[in-house]
Amino acid sequence: MYLIIRCPGGCKTFTYVDRFQKWKLCPFCGHAYEVAKAPTYLEVEDHHEAEHIVRQMEKHLQETRKKDFSPEEKEELRHHYTTHLRTRKHNSVH
Repeated sequence: MYLIIRCPGGCKTFTYVDRFQKWKLCPFCGHAYEVAKAPTYLEVEDHHEAEHIVRQMEKHLQETRKKDFSPEEKEELRHHYTTHLRTRKHNSVH
């Protein structure tokens, strides 16, 4: 499992980490931070999904010219991801 987080430093870049990772060094601004203190947006199953979702999140903010997701948007993101997981697991059983 991987956590999609956001650098709490100046760059606010989305990234992902293994959920057991304690520290992260931001590859963009060089800020070292404790993962537990970084804003967490989503927990995903693998790093390929995490990479894709991070790109989509950055793209959304750029297109909408927003600085961050609202609490409602974060909840919607989580809802869509869990729905996606249920659908994928249901389809793999049949």
